[in-house]
Amino acid sequence: MKKLIVILIALFAVIAIHAQSATVIPYGPNELDAITLNGQVADTIEFPAIPGEYDLSMQLIPATYGVGTSVSFTYYIYQSNSYSANAWTQIGSQYTVTTTTDGDAKTTITDFKGLRLRSICLGTSTDTITVQPYMVAKKHADE
Repeated sequence: MKKLIVILIALFAVIAIHAQSATVIPYGPNELDAITLNGQVADTIEFPAIPGEYDLSMQLIPATYGVGTSVSFTYYIYQSNSYSANAWTQIGSQYTVTTTTDGDAKTTITDFKGLRLRSICLGTSTDTITVQPYMVAKKHADE
């Protein structure tokens, strides 16, 4: 009886560990180029193509550049379901980042089925800001 209980516990542990496994693709500063917003101008961040259904986590971290003191900017996120067409649809609303630790700098998208993402950033002050994007795509093993 003890052997049966041990085997069932081990089987449950193996199933629980397998259910937690996932494919995680991190995109950091080596893969994504930072942009510089010089005053109240717009610039675009292009994220890598994402084939398949993934949970996405994106973060846009601002830093002052030069003598500026403000890290304030706004951004919109757009998706496209085509690799080549210039057809974009806005998802979500406008996000405003005012500090380097602002929660609006992070965005999550669950079960993203589009192919491409872009973020259009707009400086809200006259200072020069550098925005470094990061993204993590996670796909569960059973999906």
